[in-house]
Amino acid sequence: MNTEWCWKSAREIRDAVQTGAVSAAEVAEAHLQRIDEVDGKVDAYTQRWDDTARAMASKVDDKARAGGELGPLAGVPVALKELLCTRVGETTCASKMLAGFRSPYDATVVKRLEAADAVFLGKVNMDEFAMGSSTENSAIKATRNPWNLKYVPGGSSGGSAAAVSAGEGVISLGSDTGGSIRQPACLCGCVGIKPTYGRVSRYGLVAFASSLDQIGPLTRTVEDAALTLNVICGRDAMDATSADLPVPDFTRALTGDVRGLRIGLPREYFTDALSPQMREK
Repeated sequence: MNTEWCWKSAREIRDAVQTGAVSAAEVAEAHLQRIDEVDGKVDAYTQRWDDTARAMASKVDDKARAGGELGPLAGVPVALKELLCTRVGETTCASKMLAGFRSPYDATVVKRLEAADAVFLGKVNMDEFAMGSSTENSAIKATRNPWNLKYVPGGSSGGSAAAVSAGEGVISLGSDTGGSIRQPACLCGCVGIKPTYGRVSRYGLVAFASSLDQIGPLTRTVEDAALTLNVICGRDAMDATSADLPVPDFTRALTGDVRGLRIGLPREYFTDALSPQMREK
């Protein structure tokens, strides 16, 4: 099996599946093989859904053969953080307290990804109940940074970042309360976004701090993060805090033109580096 597809972007995979250049089944098998090859060292996955992945990929291919309109993430392999409720598998939050728990419903973001024809590979590790920043505090196992197995991948969405960086998934959903997407994305060299509060439904997310929690994507490219946001953002009647706002096409902002943009740096973060005169100001 050619694992070259493990390093393609979500857009490249979607376009190839839509044109028939590759089947969703081939892409899924390539990623399952990649997980076989490297996850024994990285330990990103807590649950592998091989049968589910094959069934979802087959459904996409059947739709393509029938001439149906494919979704914006058709055939794209996705890994889900352990605290997202799913009817498939367990929802443990990487805790022994929830071992064996099976959710009776899917999180809204999970349903939206499925409707977009994504393919679920399984669930990935995290700090227990999202309380940590290294993914060493999982009750299941510790996840390693794929760039250097002696290092941590960050947390609490360390399994999400490690899986994406190791080619064990194209997109992963994480959650961020105080940095749990952004920090592991930084440590693993991938793209992570904490959306504005209310942009993405929290229904089906096991809460850490409901006034701060947000679900967001971890990907290898900015475009893939934008494509994922296109799918998961939007008002949800099941989450009263979700914003009733239209969802723009986030990819339209990816022009490469940064003229006129300004970057602000809080002075207080860099006090030690300032001159005595600047500190006085």
